[in-house]
Amino acid sequence: MTANAALAEMRAEAHVSSSSLSTWLQCPQKWRYRYQLDVTPAFRSGALAFGSAVHSSLAVHFNALKEDSPPPSLDTVFAEHWHQQLNSKIPVLLDDKSTPDSLLQTGQAMLAKYIKEIQLPGHVAEVEMPFSIELADPDTGEILPARLVGALDLVAQREDGSYVICELKTAARRWSESRLTDDSQITAYSYAAPCIGLGSARVDIHLLLKSARKPDVEVYQTTRTTRDHKDFLRMASGVIRAIDAGIFFPRRDWWCPCEFAGPCLAG
Repeated sequence: MTANAALAEMRAEAHVSSSSLSTWLQCPQKWRYRYQLDVTPAFRSGALAFGSAVHSSLAVHFNALKEDSPPPSLDTVFAEHWHQQLNSKIPVLLDDKSTPDSLLQTGQAMLAKYIKEIQLPGHVAEVEMPFSIELADPDTGEILPARLVGALDLVAQREDGSYVICELKTAARRWSESRLTDDSQITAYSYAAPCIGLGSARVDIHLLLKSARKPDVEVYQTTRTTRDHKDFLRMASGVIRAIDAGIFFPRRDWWCPCEFAGPCLAG
């Protein structure tokens, strides 16, 4: 079974992901349109489409390394994945300063910079590794009615046998210390690691900085404590219970209007 097929099977059961939890916290009504009603979004942001093309391209590269095969040209691979994003059924909305060609060149330059400068902490063990784990309320021990499902971008194994989870991100600017500390996806993956056979794996963020003039890359090594894991479980428990109770409401803020503005504002 392929990783995509395994992930699709895991998503067929009641589940949440770190991104769906974050979506509910941002705007419960947006969560309802995306995950419950399966409303087709009016558009995809250029940043999301661009990041997806970068992720897919690096997955091809790392899968080749995993199989001890010569990696294909990332220029060619990224061009293919970028055009797939642009030609998808949902329109991609670019900002005023970007064009498809300019982002093609930016993505190729970013990937070349990444491959040249970033040394993995070990050999490639898994690429886009799907997982599904049970969640429990840390205060009552109650098993929650939804599992945590996700996919790890890259798992590297070091010479001593330990693992490092490498999450690949694209951004216009460097991450702040507070973002690294508060990011719930990092906490979720740190919590999941021992449940899926990766022990106390460290979670590293590989950040590809999006710049047409001077693309750059940075690696952030993160840590999480038992308290962080308990806080994540408390948050997940609260969100899952709110969803089960049918608690959905709009939160109007800087992210409005989003891709679900049509049905949201018509309601």
